[in-house]
Amino acid sequence: MGTLPSLDFSGSNHMDMSAEVMNLTAASYSLFRVWDNDLNATAAIHDLGKNSGGTVRTGLQVDVGNVDNRIYQYSGATAITDGAATESDGPAITQLRGTASIAYNYVNGITRGGANGVPTYGAMTTWRIGGDPANTGSRWNGLISEIVGYNRVLTIDEGALVLGFLAWKWGLQGSIAGEWAAKDPRTNPRPLNMVAFGDSFTELAYLTDPAEKWTNIVAARMGRLVANAGIGGQTSTQVTDRSIADVNYTDRGHIFFCGTNGPDAGHTVLGDIQAAVADLAPGTKFLILPSFNSSNEPVGSAGYINKMANNAAVAAAFPDNWLDVRSMIIALQAPGQPYQDGTAYADDVVSAALRADGLHLNALGVSLYAGFIGDWLIAEGW
Repeated sequence: MGTLPSLDFSGSNHMDMSAEVMNLTAASYSLFRVWDNDLNATAAIHDLGKNSGGTVRTGLQVDVGNVDNRIYQYSGATAITDGAATESDGPAITQLRGTASIAYNYVNGITRGGANGVPTYGAMTTWRIGGDPANTGSRWNGLISEIVGYNRVLTIDEGALVLGFLAWKWGLQGSIAGEWAAKDPRTNPRPLNMVAFGDSFTELAYLTDPAEKWTNIVAARMGRLVANAGIGGQTSTQVTDRSIADVNYTDRGHIFFCGTNGPDAGHTVLGDIQAAVADLAPGTKFLILPSFNSSNEPVGSAGYINKMANNAAVAAAFPDNWLDVRSMIIALQAPGQPYQDGTAYADDVVSAALRADGLHLNALGVSLYAGFIGDWLIAEGW
């Protein structure tokens, strides 16, 4: 494979291993396989591991049922299927990424719609490389270069890093998708990617052009990945709960943009943000953005007083991680400024010229706070 030696299976042989060699199927795990298939549209088993009762615990099969371009990976007895895997002839790098609730079938860094399923986990006793330990049919015909396993679920960025390493090691970098397709992780530093947990101010579902969303504007400016984890209408409690439950982006810089919809009963915006920050891994970089008031919440209104009190409390608790993009936009509406609007400025609300509705900002307004966020991230050395 590339310039490196690999095991070449003939379709009539296999290699048995004790499950102790890579015993990682009893709970969430990640497993990579580097291979090339000599056959086309003929079912072949790359590897299969079973428990003492003969139930599949892990495995990879290609062209299942002699159907070309169908790849199955197994997380327990559950077949995680990809019925449109044009890479089924190889050479390819596959990843089974099993979380507690969903297992994903990746081929060369791509997981297609429907290529995932509910996993089942349990201890494995036998493992056959190049076939099924229960029979000698559908043995592998082709190269098996490397199998790499982790006894935990890798984050999205960790999985991409391992994929990149394996691709460049085995000369397959031209076949993979993702951030490491064009650069070798063995000689290039790993960038700090970001994730934005928030509500509609992050999701921006009403902006149909992805390029107008602030997460994508920041990503393009910084040359990083910025995952958009915004869900419109969510409270600060719901946003925090999702951040705490997340296993995909725990190693990314975090941006929290919530509170406009308030907390759930029994919570405060400050308490929710504190809980989200407390759950971050030590040393994680994070940024907190403010709640926005609507055009119906001018200075002196109950909504204004509540939201500004929330903003002040969060700013006081996290002064080094707070960026008040709302006030920065308001400042641009002062007399003599680019978006002068005396009435909106006096009311301390965003001008109608920068809004898509009574609350949300239009593409121009979003681009303004995207610029403020990018400036802050760069200044802080993210």
